[in-house]
Amino acid sequence: MRRGLTILMAAGIVIFCAAIITIYVSIGSIIVDTIEAEGTEITQTKVTLKEAEFSTSTGLTTLLQLQVENPQGFHSKYAYSFDKIELWIDPETLASDVLHIKSMVLVAPEIVYEFTDSADNLRRLKQYVENSVQKATDKTEPVKKIIVDNFYVRNGVVVVQAKELQGERKTAQLRDIHIENIGKNENGLLPSELAYQLMLPLLRETTLAALNTDLSLSDKTRNLLSGAFDETEKAFKSLKNLLNQ
Repeated sequence: MRRGLTILMAAGIVIFCAAIITIYVSIGSIIVDTIEAEGTEITQTKVTLKEAEFSTSTGLTTLLQLQVENPQGFHSKYAYSFDKIELWIDPETLASDVLHIKSMVLVAPEIVYEFTDSADNLRRLKQYVENSVQKATDKTEPVKKIIVDNFYVRNGVVVVQAKELQGERKTAQLRDIHIENIGKNENGLLPSELAYQLMLPLLRETTLAALNTDLSLSDKTRNLLSGAFDETEKAFKSLKNLLNQ
């Protein structure tokens, strides 16, 4: 009888260990599926992520090759391409109502800033995210919120594209970005709200970089750029006041 119990206990331990191994082997794919689904819903364009790595001991999550497609009506396929995003997550908050991210680093992103006769892709995406924020705040069911202590963008580049350039592309360097305490005053942000607040400094620096290129842009395109900067600068100042920076 005792031998039978021992065998059952051993079998139970093996099954439990196998279940744990299965969870940790598949957690990367779970992160990938979740980010692709949530990102696509928030941006209203297709979001793809090639791979995700997660460490339960340190809380480091690494996202590899995250891409956000352009809205319809634009020539280039992607608006945002991130080769690597590093997230340092507080593991103790994984099961809480508010997820605490100590640091988020966008490493060497490439941003394609494309202009048509009457619109640009990045502000179109910003409008889509604003729509998603409104929909999310109207919902009544509880949603996990997020606080980001430090948000960094490092070694980013912007590629300017417009119809009058006839295939010519100009790459400009983005200034590095550091924003602190995102969502802290609100005790956490919804995922769509976080996406919007992260887009603002990124869009501001992208617009500045595009304005400083030596491309022969038409007056119409330069007016679109100037309008984009004025609009984003106003929203960015409001964000800084909210963050008390």
